[in-house]
Amino acid sequence: MKPIKVKTGMKIPWDTRYSLSLLILLSSTLFLCNGQDYGTPTEDGAGEPPPEMARCNGIFMSYSFGSREREYPHVKNVTAQSWAFKSTAMIVNAGKEELTGWQMFIGFRHKELIVSATGAVPMDGDFPLDASNGTTFVGSPNTDLKTSILTAGDFTQISTNIEITGTLFGVAKSVMPMPKTLKLVNDGWECPAAKRKG
Repeated sequence: MKPIKVKTGMKIPWDTRYSLSLLILLSSTLFLCNGQDYGTPTEDGAGEPPPEMARCNGIFMSYSFGSREREYPHVKNVTAQSWAFKSTAMIVNAGKEELTGWQMFIGFRHKELIVSATGAVPMDGDFPLDASNGTTFVGSPNTDLKTSILTAGDFTQISTNIEITGTLFGVAKSVMPMPKTLKLVNDGWECPAAKRKG
């Protein structure tokens, strides 16, 4: 008698194309699952407080120059060359009293033309605004800055970030175009002179 061969299961033809396709599919799935980040401090753009603010027991203000790009027309005369710039100004109530109707003066000095700002509006006119001699920003929509005590440390209620976009003139590429002054205009508040860092 002859033994009978019985096939169990189904034979799957594996060749390198199928193996490679399966590997690519599994790899892309793993990368897609690794893409979420829950580390954002806030949704509306207000970041974490700067380290310098730890020593402040009142109103903290800062100005950070972000970036610039050379605008057309490109000219050889440095004083006539225009640059598109982005910067951020921040005001934070780190004190015990609410700051109502805040007003921040930024003493621009490079023939700045402010094209837009988020988190505040200029008191001196509409966009585009000639800010050659500085301009005062007022809160919009956050006109009042509450205290950390009354908000359980909610940074969105005690601070405002002003994202500024504009054009400036007459600055060489190697020079950091910072404003001359930064001050709180509101009556009844005394602030020390601004310090330049970096």
